[in-house]
Amino acid sequence: MARPKKHDQSEILDAVERVVARDGVLTIDAVAKEAGVSKATVLYEHSSKRDLVAALVERTIKADNAFNEACEAEFAEEPDAPLRGRIAAARHTPPVPEGNAAVLSLVSALMQDRELRATFRENQTALGQRLLAQASHPRAARLAWLALEGLKFQQHLEFHDWSEAERAEILEDIEALVMQGAWNTGGTHD
Repeated sequence: MARPKKHDQSEILDAVERVVARDGVLTIDAVAKEAGVSKATVLYEHSSKRDLVAALVERTIKADNAFNEACEAEFAEEPDAPLRGRIAAARHTPPVPEGNAAVLSLVSALMQDRELRATFRENQTALGQRLLAQASHPRAARLAWLALEGLKFQQHLEFHDWSEAERAEILEDIEALVMQGAWNTGGTHD
């Protein structure tokens, strides 16, 4: 029996996102139907639902990193460029309600799968090390990064619905923390 021909994997992963966002669950049959391919075609590259989710997690991490690095370029050669780039990226990416179902499903998958969490954790560890290595005030940068990530997770998990004005104000405050960096820590400064 002939093997199915390879299809554009981004189209299949796009179908995974749409299925998860629409249905709240993931099935190989639903992905195949959404992508307009056979189930065998989906399974040719991804032997299980877990493999599809893992590929989607990797693609999401790569896309997020690429977008943040592009925003960082605006601050090239300036202090705290990686963190300032992430703040700039947060300004340009307001939450998209219709995308939240897919985000929530990815978070759920991460919580249930140690290997998927490890992929995400490795990316976050590398990012944190890079942000702190290039920070003019590492402790302030660490706090700003945590605040930024907290804001993003609250948005994506729909824990709080920040208005655009509130988001802008919060991001200004986070950036001010990075830029002033000399906050008092029990009498010492970074």
